[in-house]
Amino acid sequence: MKIHVDTLNSRLETDNPDILRALYALYSFKIPGAEYSAAYKRRQWDGKTHFISKSGVFKSGLLSRLLADLKKIDCEPEIINNTWKTLVPEDFSPQDSHIDGFKYYDYQEALIKDGLAYKRGIIKSPTGSGKTLIMAGLIKALSGRKMVILFNAKQLLTQTYDFLTKTCGMDDIGLCYGEGYIYGDVMLCTVQSIERILDTHLEEAKVLMVDECHEFANGKTTLAALRAFPKAVYRLGFTATPPSESIPQYNLEGALGSVLEVVNTADLIESGKLTKPIIQIIERPYTASGVDEDMSYLDVYEEYIVNNDSRNNTIKELVNDIKKQNKNSRILVLTKSLDHGRALEDLLGDNCEFLQGCDSIGERYNAISRFRGCGDTSILIGTKILQTGVNIEEITHFINARGMKSEIATIQALGRALRKHESKELVYVYDFLDKEKYLREHSLSRKRHYEREGHTVTVC
Repeated sequence: MKIHVDTLNSRLETDNPDILRALYALYSFKIPGAEYSAAYKRRQWDGKTHFISKSGVFKSGLLSRLLADLKKIDCEPEIINNTWKTLVPEDFSPQDSHIDGFKYYDYQEALIKDGLAYKRGIIKSPTGSGKTLIMAGLIKALSGRKMVILFNAKQLLTQTYDFLTKTCGMDDIGLCYGEGYIYGDVMLCTVQSIERILDTHLEEAKVLMVDECHEFANGKTTLAALRAFPKAVYRLGFTATPPSESIPQYNLEGALGSVLEVVNTADLIESGKLTKPIIQIIERPYTASGVDEDMSYLDVYEEYIVNNDSRNNTIKELVNDIKKQNKNSRILVLTKSLDHGRALEDLLGDNCEFLQGCDSIGERYNAISRFRGCGDTSILIGTKILQTGVNIEEITHFINARGMKSEIATIQALGRALRKHESKELVYVYDFLDKEKYLREHSLSRKRHYEREGHTVTVC
């Protein structure tokens, strides 16, 4: 057996058709909802996505996973045309990754070393662990060649650009988003603007990095971006929460490689680099009295979370209790919908601000500044815009008012509150055990997500 490896796609060659058939089946996953498609009903499609074709072609990032699976049957194939290693000239060696003014923690140094050694992979770095500094170290070590760093949000791009240029003092950093364009050998680019840099970087970029890469694991546009840049021998993603579901997991690994992890959230808390959370889940009474049985999820969510006066008043009472006990508290409240955010803003009063996606960068900056200080704003409400990419170390209390079951969203949101600050020794986290249709299952899922991160959870 042989495996012909290239930067993007590889091919398994064997005289044993049974192995190919077995791998084709093993690397196939049913797409949710496929049974409702016309092609499936006409039996023109099996309703699955296949990560190894019948002829043995697969995305090169899955090579490590494939080799591990083959080893289980005592099969060690010959690797041929290993271009993902040889594209880099033999006389090239990474430069020093040191950046003046910074000292890497051991785990940061280890992840930089692994990224340089393996050349591809998903760098799993918990929220608050200094992911951007790890990225900066890799950029420094690989300087001298064209790079593309992809972002799914303008805010994350501009924050990273400021960090690299102003804090780290790096030159030749470019950016591309919307109407903004600055050329550089290292191009920071939103996925929505990627076509604007293809002429200068598509055939020349030797390095591809992807920030918050879990956001790219689904969707035709984002996946196409991951699979571009055919000469990028270094292909590295960054995330605190790699997807756990098979299809997005294999999509991401296929484009970037296996997960590289040397530290988890519990390790960082134990070593004092993150704040320990005290997590309480507030048990709610079942109020539907059976009327939710025929309701859709959206209707249940609107009725028993967004417009649930009792639940919202519980949040108000909780906030009031917190303020009585700690007048300097900084309370973050996350919601899923704008309507829920507006309802809570009206309920929580004058010391509260609600950040929305329609707010400008300046408005967001000013609101966060007021919140971080000791001024009038002590309660900040937000939707997804506060879930990632916002560093507010001063958060003392976090109320997850959204519901939902997503592991990524839950852990990303929790990470907002765990950053260290001199004003706090602990951070207090509140969630809800809702009992209506769909909501109970989602509440228990979130509890499991917290516990899998190594946190103790109390239901009260």
